[in-house]
Amino acid sequence: MKLDYVKINYFIASLLLMTFLTIPNSSAKDSTVISKEKIVLGGGPSGGTFQTVANVVGSFKPIKDAAGFKVQVQSSEGSIENIKKVDSASFQMAIVYAGDLWRGINGKIENYTQDYSNVNSSSTTSFSSSSNLTNSPTTYKKAMAVASLYTASAQLVVHERLEAKGDKTVINNSNIKNHAIKSIKDLEGKRVGVGNSGSGSYSTCELFFKHLGLWEKIEKRAIGYNDAARAFKNNELDAFWVFSAIPCPAVAMVSGDKDKRLENSGSNISSNNSKGFIELVNLGDDAYRSGFLKDFPWFATTMIKGGTYNGVDKDTLSFQDYAILVANADLSSDVVYQILSIIYTDDGLNQLSQQNTNLKDMSVETGIIGIITQLHPGAERFWREKGIIK
Repeated sequence: MKLDYVKINYFIASLLLMTFLTIPNSSAKDSTVISKEKIVLGGGPSGGTFQTVANVVGSFKPIKDAAGFKVQVQSSEGSIENIKKVDSASFQMAIVYAGDLWRGINGKIENYTQDYSNVNSSSTTSFSSSSNLTNSPTTYKKAMAVASLYTASAQLVVHERLEAKGDKTVINNSNIKNHAIKSIKDLEGKRVGVGNSGSGSYSTCELFFKHLGLWEKIEKRAIGYNDAARAFKNNELDAFWVFSAIPCPAVAMVSGDKDKRLENSGSNISSNNSKGFIELVNLGDDAYRSGFLKDFPWFATTMIKGGTYNGVDKDTLSFQDYAILVANADLSSDVVYQILSIIYTDDGLNQLSQQNTNLKDMSVETGIIGIITQLHPGAERFWREKGIIK
C-alpha cells in the first residue's frame, strides 16, 4: 500500500497543534496574577512634608506587597495641583489640605491664570515657579476625602533681630540684611517667599495675606521651601512662608549657630546669648483679631513650641489645618477600603510613625478629624465599620 506522506504529515502537525493549545499558558496566567491596579499617589515639592509622607506610604511594605494594586509616588507642586489632578484622574490618590479640598469642591480655588514672570526677580538663586495651572474647571468634585494624616501649621520665618551692643539698636549691614520684622505688618515692601504656585502653602499665604490687605504690598517670590531656604540664607529674601508639619526640614535648614555667623559678619553685634539666627513671627494673633479664623473656620489656632527649631526658644502662636489623604471618586471602593485596612492596624500605624514622626498621632480614633467634606465610599465603609461614623 502506498502511503500518502503529505496527509500523514498534515495529521501529525494537527495533533501537535491541538496538544499545544491544550497546555496551560503559564505566561498568560502569570500576567493575570501580576496585573495590578495602578495608583499614582501625589506628594508635593522637595523640602515639604507632603512628599516625605507620600514616600513613606508608598514604600510601606504591606502596601508594596498588596495583591490588588500598585502605588507609584509622584511629586507635585502641592495641595492645589493635587486636587486638580485627582479630580482629572491624573492622580488616583494624593495628599491635600482639608480646607483646600472644601474650596476646590465649592469653586473657591483660583485658576492661577495670571502671569508669574513678575514674581521672580533676578537673583543668584535659581527660582522656579509654575504657571501651568490654567483652563481648569471651577469645581473639583471628584476628589474625595479618605483619611486625616497630620496637622500643618503656618510658619513665617524671618532673620533674627540682632542688636548693637549697648544701645539695643537694630543693625542693618551688608551681611545681615534683616530688617526688623517683628510682626506681619512689617512685611510691607519686603521680599517674601510665598511658596510655589499650585501648592497649599502658596494658596494659604495668598488667602491670609489678602485677608490682611498685605498680598499686593510685598515682593512675592513664588518658590518652594528648599529654594526659599537657600535664598533666605543668601540674604535674597527677608522672610519666607511655610505651611507644613512641624518641624519643617526647610526651616531647620536655616536655623543654626548664630555665633559663627556673627564672627563672619565682622559686625559689632550682640548675640543676646541665643544660638539660632531665625525667628518665627506670631501669626495667631493676627489670624484671630482680623476675623480670618471666623471667615475660614477650617483653620484653628496652634502653638509652635519653643525649641522646635534651633535657637527659637519661645513659643509662637500660629494657625493650622489638616493634611488629608484623598482619592478620585472612580477609584475602586474595595481598593480604598483595602488601603485603609492595611494602614490602620497596630503594626501599620507603628511602622508609619517610626518612618515619619509627623504621622505619630495617626489612629483610628483620629482617622477623620479635620475632614469637612464628603468621604469616598470605600473610606465611608471603613470608618463606619470602625465605629467612627455612626
